[in-house]
Amino acid sequence: TAVMGGFNEEFLALPRDVLISVMKKHQRYFPVESQKSKVADSTFDLRPSTLLPHFIAIRNGDDIGIDIVREGNEHVLGARFADANFFVREDLKLKLEEFRPKLSGLMFHTKLGSMLDKSDRMLKLGAELGAMLGFKELLEIKHLARAVYLSKADLVTQMVTEMTSLQGIIGGEYALRSGEPAEVAQAISEQYQTAPKTKIGLALALSDRLDSLVGMFAAGLAPTGAKDPFGLRRAAIGIVQPLIEHDVNFDLAT
Repeated sequence: TAVMGGFNEEFLALPRDVLISVMKKHQRYFPVESQKSKVADSTFDLRPSTLLPHFIAIRNGDDIGIDIVREGNEHVLGARFADANFFVREDLKLKLEEFRPKLSGLMFHTKLGSMLDKSDRMLKLGAELGAMLGFKELLEIKHLARAVYLSKADLVTQMVTEMTSLQGIIGGEYALRSGEPAEVAQAISEQYQTAPKTKIGLALALSDRLDSLVGMFAAGLAPTGAKDPFGLRRAAIGIVQPLIEHDVNFDLAT
């Protein structure tokens, strides 16, 4: 039996993906949203969320006492949203770039250093990839450099620590709220996608995946026929597929 409940409209000020993740992944609820026109793939949607302050839950049974079930679900979801609101509010006391130094305390791999070390390597790699991908306009180059610089900062935020599935997505949201350009925010939010939509997102994703592949192989951690604990095959596919999607010629030998 489906039952529709509601929550405080004030929670709609939270990032849209936070609300959806809490409803879908934590509570197994269906979010409810109003219909809106499709946004072009190349445009970062800066408009307010179209989520409505409602959700649909499924009860394993009939509709007897359904109001009590609704109230229980609303109470649980309200508590979840209150926690998320606290995490976001605390995170937003700092700008996204202020989280970056904290990456030094987050280990990428014992042989390859911290996530800050990885981020620094990505900066150098990103500059080379930008040239290889034909980045020529100064503003585009600056946006790429900024996106790479900030790309991993959200890993040490309270919101991503609580909900790791939001990495990148939260980075893009916090980048916007920190006053970063929309192009930078979108690239950050796309970095974990199989095929980023934007050229800057593509360059950022490639710098991340190439660093992981080269670093892990250099450290003697290549996958075997039975094991791939670091997801290197997935990283390799994540290099090839977006290049095909963007119809980009890319020669690693050079």
